[in-house]
This record gives sequence, C-alpha cells and structure tokens, in this order.
Amino acid sequence: MILAARIIAGIVGLLHVWIFVMESILWMRPAIFKRFGVRSREEAETLKTAFLNQGFYNLFLAIGALLGAILFEMKPGFAPPIMVFACASIVGAGLVLLFSGGKKLMRAAIIQGLPPLIAIVLLVAANG
Repeated sequence: MILAARIIAGIVGLLHVWIFVMESILWMRPAIFKRFGVRSREEAETLKTAFLNQGFYNLFLAIGALLGAILFEMKPGFAPPIMVFACASIVGAGLVLLFSGGKKLMRAAIIQGLPPLIAIVLLVAANG
C-alpha cells in the first residue's frame, strides 16, 4: 500500500507540474486560458498575475509530493511528512474548489482532490 501511495502522490505531483506550466508559462494561449473558463484575451491579461502566482503554488505542492514520494525510504524522517503535507494541501484546495464553485467545478475538484486523498488513506492504512 505504501508503494501505491507513493505512485499516486508522484502522479499528483506531475499533474501539478502540468498545472504550473499551464498557469504560469502557457497562460496567454487561448486554448489554455479558456480551459480555466476565461473567455477573452483581455480577461486573461487581467488575470495573468493571479494565475502566475497560483501556478507557483501548484509547483511548490508538486515539489513536495514528488520529493516526498521519491525520497520516501531514503529520508524517512522528513520525506513522508512532506508528501502527506503536500497531498493534504491539495485535498484542501480541492475542497475549496468544490465548495466555492458548486456543480460546475465538481469534476475539477474531484480530479484535484481525490487522488491525493487516496494516497493519504493508503499510507494511513499501511501504517495501521
């Protein structure tokens, strides 16, 4: 179960690296900003700084999930707690998305929050 938790946390980390790329690097491409519900280039320009910031939050969470998963056994004093913290933070952000966006953002909230929750549950179950 620990290996499954680490793999899921790693996938979660990779997903958040991709989210960082979309929000912070590729943001002004219409295919990208429209994916986030932004309708026009002008609106995307207005939101550019906020999404740049949000993208870096996602990158930092990704680093925590990835490093925790990769270094899990090599650094047992800090890697597992970092992985759990990153995953728990992503679950929390998914809950905020779910409760603030309602039904229209439910799918995004589930995609964001369910995998890291599964990783945490598997880790807890493995440790009794």
